[in-house]
Amino acid sequence: MVALFAISLSSCAEKLLTPEQVAAEIQKGYEAGKSAVEMEMSSKCDTDFEARVTAEVDRMKAESATPVVQ
Repeated sequence: MVALFAISLSSCAEKLLTPEQVAAEIQKGYEAGKSAVEMEMSSKCDTDFEARVTAEVDRMKAESATPVVQ
């Protein structure tokens, strides 16, 4: 992100960004990154949840298939 910021400053050689514009650009980059991370983690959570449920169902099936000896 710092490299992107540096490139944006160098491409505006004659016209420097105001502090408000810099803050807006940083916020825009942060929001874009945050959204991508949230989507990735949500997808991972969904996948992990399905795997845990399947494992628990399989365990319960195996447990109920074996006779209890007393």
